[in-house]
Amino acid sequence: LTDFLSYKFYPKVFEGYLKFYREYGDISVVPTPLFFYGMKVGEDTTIEIAKGKTLLIRLLSIGPVDDKGNRTVFFKLNGQTRNVEVRDRSIKVDRKENKKIDKGNDKQIGAPLQGMLSKLLVKKGDAVKKNQQLFIIEAMKMETIITAPYDTTVTNIELAGGTLVNTNDLILELK
Repeated sequence: LTDFLSYKFYPKVFEGYLKFYREYGDISVVPTPLFFYGMKVGEDTTIEIAKGKTLLIRLLSIGPVDDKGNRTVFFKLNGQTRNVEVRDRSIKVDRKENKKIDKGNDKQIGAPLQGMLSKLLVKKGDAVKKNQQLFIIEAMKMETIITAPYDTTVTNIELAGGTLVNTNDLILELK
């Protein structure tokens, strides 16, 4: 009944609450100062999650930010050391994404796997024959050679040699 009335009086607020509840569960057991201000390194806290079930938590350390904007948080939970990766939203991470291929366009040649674009074997304007080598991708000390699917001309080279690529990153375009 309370949920129904809450929805009727404040529908947007209730929908936001419900979304939060579904994602994080019941956080009403977390003490208010802990929820708003967090813990300091070396601090202990207890949280009773149900009658007779209490968690003893000690924050051990918070690691540095990695290139994706995550930190590793080390803590003890009931005496056992644990760690978890946490996104640090106070840090702005500038990630550069390479242009992706249009899968319906057979004139675009992309990286079939993640790795290092170690060598470009053609340049813009080169005429290439079917099965001629276009570029080499190196991953886990193995080289993958990508070849031309048909006789054509290279019209554009998107990435230079030495670039880290992900699957389906656009490398070059054909005529």
